[in-house]
Amino acid sequence: MSSRPDLDEIPRLDLAELPMAADRAVGWAALRDAGPLIAGDGYYTLARRDDVLEALRNTEVYSSKKAFDGLGSPLPMVPIAFDPPEHTRFRRILHPFFSMQTLGALLPSLQQQAIDVIDDIAANDSCEVVQELAIPYPSQVFLTLFGLPLEDRDRLVAWKDAIIDIGLLDSLDDADLTPAIELATYLTGAIAEHRRSPGDDILSQVLTGSDPLDDGEALGLGYVFILAGLDTVRSAIGSALLMLARRPGVRRLLCADPSQIPVFVEELLRLESPAPLIPRVTTRPVEVAGVTLPAGAKVRLPLAAINRDGSDGISGDELVMDGKLHRHWGFGGGPHRCLGSNLARMEPRLVLTEWLSRIPDFEVAPGFDPLVEWPAPSLALPKLPLVFGSGEHGQQ
Repeated sequence: MSSRPDLDEIPRLDLAELPMAADRAVGWAALRDAGPLIAGDGYYTLARRDDVLEALRNTEVYSSKKAFDGLGSPLPMVPIAFDPPEHTRFRRILHPFFSMQTLGALLPSLQQQAIDVIDDIAANDSCEVVQELAIPYPSQVFLTLFGLPLEDRDRLVAWKDAIIDIGLLDSLDDADLTPAIELATYLTGAIAEHRRSPGDDILSQVLTGSDPLDDGEALGLGYVFILAGLDTVRSAIGSALLMLARRPGVRRLLCADPSQIPVFVEELLRLESPAPLIPRVTTRPVEVAGVTLPAGAKVRLPLAAINRDGSDGISGDELVMDGKLHRHWGFGGGPHRCLGSNLARMEPRLVLTEWLSRIPDFEVAPGFDPLVEWPAPSLALPKLPLVFGSGEHGQQ
């Protein structure tokens, strides 16, 4: 008679123990190798693709509703802090604003902002990508989408950074919630102003549409945009330019044929998933890998690990540039699949198109070792100094 493992027999591995900072291939392999179900940091991490995909699909058992309480938002974050059927309503309201047709109308403005930022960078012979491009550009995009002044960019970034630090704390008991309160106050004022004088921006439209969001729902949406959106795009831009700095052959390919930039961006989102782990909470006992997790168990779904699990020819650790857009799980799946996936693709595509047309030849500054912040909500580089060449590096 075979015995079934219990919770005490699950392998333990805290995220900080993963060798992630220098090489995600090594880090995610270490997580997968630890076992199909891993305990650590107060969570159970599901490491097999089939289990992760089942959790993404099954919102009745794996709830998103209670999984986002630690980010300092004064109200539930729309739509990620809701499960169906409430979540279904929010998706129906918001989906049209993130369609390619809607975003296409904003494309000229977003492209011009990328041009302005990158023109300034290209006037020099080096740059620090994170502070000069990866942080300011997505922040400006958010302000444009919400119809807010671009001059508010720097304080928006400061609030966002402080609130994400709050989310990393074990407890909010001793946390300084001042940044969260200040951001809530700012967004509350913006919501009131957009109700009084609506424009053609997304915030105005969700407040005045046929099924309008109330003030609290709009505030929760703003938090999602800022906390879930800005850092992920920052991470993607930094990772993209690091990958290209290390791959002159791929740079030459994209410069010669910019139509391949979407293929590269899709591989970037697979290999360097900017939302590498997403949380859920179980609503009832559920069996995973022969172990019964109790109701109320905090669960992590490692999207970045299953994207590299080698289960097929396009899910390994190597960059696949075969001209095709391959499926991956960087945006999650199921009812909670990332609402802003079109925007999250558009921003790196715009940045890379404008960057490569102006700065085709670049490399990591000599002596600098690019390490991502880990553990952290996104696999972001805190710093990436690049130096620009006149052609010799691109001919390797």
